[in-house]
Amino acid sequence: MYKKILAMVLLISVSCNTAKETKDVYSITGIQQEKDGKTLFLKDSNGTEYSTVISIPNGNYVEVEVGDRVRLEINEILLDMEPILIISKSVEVLD
Repeated sequence: MYKKILAMVLLISVSCNTAKETKDVYSITGIQQEKDGKTLFLKDSNGTEYSTVISIPNGNYVEVEVGDRVRLEINEILLDMEPILIISKSVEVLD
């Protein structure tokens, strides 16, 4: 019984942390054209650098320019990449 409760608490905790990550706002510092889309180079409010790929096949393509601010719905963050790679489900342009 206690194991089930602990598992539920952990699941809720992880879900809340994931939801928080999806609300982060990033500034686009660079754009690299790719075959089927673009690689966006991003910086968060702490100055940490990231990248994400947007493309029509991935279902997350939007028109963006350097200097735009975007909010990402995040599927996964690959910390072992340089810069850190965000696998984004969707991209919302704020500017």
